[in-house]
Amino acid sequence: MNKWRIASINRTDLEPILAIEQLSFQWPWDRISFEGELSCQNAHNYVVRSAKADNKSQVIAYAFIRRAVDELHILKIAVTPAWRGHGIATWLLNRCFTMGTRQGVRSVHLEVRPSNIPAVELYERLGFQEIGRRPNYYADSNEDALLMMKVLAKPVAHTRRHKKKELVL
Repeated sequence: MNKWRIASINRTDLEPILAIEQLSFQWPWDRISFEGELSCQNAHNYVVRSAKADNKSQVIAYAFIRRAVDELHILKIAVTPAWRGHGIATWLLNRCFTMGTRQGVRSVHLEVRPSNIPAVELYERLGFQEIGRRPNYYADSNEDALLMMKVLAKPVAHTRRHKKKELVL
């Protein structure tokens, strides 16, 4: 059993998030970008904390997600390098999927660099499928973005019975 905990992000989490961001991305987000997400009403932002030997917790991963009606869009996810390979990203994403499903979310979307093989493989293991590309999406390299989607729940077919006829909506 792991000793990880998921929690909503607060402003005191920004320093460790910024440190993980710098270690994880060639073109990291800045503080203003993260602060903007924290103030967004349809954002769902989480950190993963791990207990340290002195019973204090440390931020070891984060995810910034937006919800639009019945869809989630993963904007950012990262795990601190020292904790990679322990299944934290999978664990965090599965928690987000579960929370989303409980709130009526039916699908999850994201963009990822095709050259980010570990991320692409993670998303494929989690059931994401490539649904398209955004040409020249990444300004630093003009690399395309893979558009990926995961279906969480299929829509329920609604039927209305009216005397002897059945009308499918």
